Amino acid sequence: MILFLSVIPISFSEQIPEWIKNDSNSWINNDISDSEFLTTIQFLLNNDMISIDVSNNSGFSTDIPKWVKTLSSWWINNDISDSEFLHVIEYMLDKKIIFPTIVDENEISSLLINWDELVNDAKHGNDGSLIIKESFFENPDIFLTVAYNSNSSLYYNHASFELLNSGLSLYQITGDELYLDQARSVANFIESDLVHNDRIWTYSPYSKTLEPANHQQLLMDMAILSTIDSEYVQLTKKIADRIIEYEIDPNTNLFYSHMDRNDSAFYPDMNMSYDGSVGLESLLRAHEVTNDEKYLDQVKQTLLSYWELRDTKTNLIPSSVLVEDSTVNTEFMQQYGAGVFLKLLLHYFYLTNDPEIFTIMTIYHDAVIKNFWDGYTWNYRVNFDGSVRSHLIEGNYAKLDDSLILLHDLNSEEFDTSYDYAKNDYDNSFESGMGVANNLVIHSVTDDGSKASRESMMQYGFLINQNVGSRLFHDTHDVQYLESLNELYHSIIVNHKRELGYIFGIDAYTLDNTELGVMLNQRSSAMIANKINLLFVPLNDVKIIWTKIGNYEITQPFITTFNDSGRFNSIDFDYEKKSIFFHAVYNSGKIIFSDEIKSVLVDGLEYYDFEPHTLNTLDGKHDYLVFLK
Repeated sequence: MILFLSVIPISFSEQIPEWIKNDSNSWINNDISDSEFLTTIQFLLNNDMISIDVSNNSGFSTDIPKWVKTLSSWWINNDISDSEFLHVIEYMLDKKIIFPTIVDENEISSLLINWDELVNDAKHGNDGSLIIKESFFENPDIFLTVAYNSNSSLYYNHASFELLNSGLSLYQITGDELYLDQARSVANFIESDLVHNDRIWTYSPYSKTLEPANHQQLLMDMAILSTIDSEYVQLTKKIADRIIEYEIDPNTNLFYSHMDRNDSAFYPDMNMSYDGSVGLESLLRAHEVTNDEKYLDQVKQTLLSYWELRDTKTNLIPSSVLVEDSTVNTEFMQQYGAGVFLKLLLHYFYLTNDPEIFTIMTIYHDAVIKNFWDGYTWNYRVNFDGSVRSHLIEGNYAKLDDSLILLHDLNSEEFDTSYDYAKNDYDNSFESGMGVANNLVIHSVTDDGSKASRESMMQYGFLINQNVGSRLFHDTHDVQYLESLNELYHSIIVNHKRELGYIFGIDAYTLDNTELGVMLNQRSSAMIANKINLLFVPLNDVKIIWTKIGNYEITQPFITTFNDSGRFNSIDFDYEKKSIFFHAVYNSGKIIFSDEIKSVLVDGLEYYDFEPHTLNTLDGKHDYLVFLK
């Protein structure tokens, strides 16, 4: 074996992340194995803190001498410097005492989700909604579906626009105009039959009456349709204008979530963790489509108004406030609500580079870490005075983890600890198995793993864990991240699946139905489709751009609100042609695919540097058109 190795002086390399010390400490205390500790070495290699070229792997022992733990403890206690610690790693590699993880590309490919499988699973949810639509509405132009209880087989007197959401999601992962036409059909029916007095209504199938629609949730989806088909920009604008005129208090700048037929609020509060964030995100999307500054201005006014209601000692915000007079309605904030608020701030900043919003992000980020972190995972609920309401490990932790990783990507100096906290939480909540049963994310458990709330809910960990897990795999090459996501995906599909789609929740321990989850989840197609970033994964320094917002390029689908399945606009999928067009891929390295590669074009020219499941990418920025078998 020929081994070439050098250590980059610490002054010229990125600071060693805090989680490396945490993992080293766990290794010293025998909480993790030698092989698990080696994944930290792999991170140092992947991030050019150590540069190594290995032409052959002869299979060195991974039994690490005891003296290495002594030296590592000195480093943890700051008795030796980062660069001295790196020299210890260099010595072990140079003397063939240890060998870093060798990436098994076939193993990685086997743990990814197959494109056929993903499309078929997502279609099952959409097909069930179409069956419900056809059973209720003889008129084929009525593109609504109806709420359905899968346990009692009862249909409810409530129709919705979920075929818009599922049509858009299936179009994004297939490029099939059939699904785009489905989304258009919903929008066309709204425009032709459900717009009265400048507001949108929905239809009650039993009583055959019109009922007020939720404009803010509808606008979230309509804005995405408008980015694909400009014919719907005016309808998007009409809905957004309606929200600004009737659903926001002009004195407090706070949002009502839903109005009755007399334009009175159904609920008196704005809840940032749920519908309140939907209103803000919907206007941000409307701005992206229309370039109308008034939507952006309104979002900033509301963000600032809500921020003013924080506790000035802790800089924490409440989850819910009364719209009419801005008084606090619910003192605590959930950890996922904190993540959602950070995502809204991020989205606004991506569009504006507003320094005032950046300052709020930094202050709130620091407050969340100080008050929510318990040394192991996030506390579930924290009052805005800083007292802990609930110490539970709740299944929506990745919403906050995802936000922190994006903040670190935005400015790694300002948010220098964000990534470490995100990784530690995700590892301790999900990868450790603490919050998992039957490969399902449990709604909540106590700090020792005891049962608290038993449900597995599709809109919790399943909705967003893939963003965090795939990123951590990219950074560490630890296949356990992909294995856990693969197991979660298949357990959700198998256990939540019913004849007409997928239900919201089941008992994670017994796999039985639960009262909380028996309704058919008619947004399940989108929740399944957003696992599209598990069809392939980049290795080494490769960065795949998924989403562009303003001048910012993001290496993942962008997910914001509680039920948001996310969106992306920088990769095009054509399922019929089995092609994936990457608008922008940076740096040389590898992209591993679940399916075999047939052919590749780079910047429009034929390219041949690929293997069955592996694309070898070029240095710099290029577009790639990959055809799969």
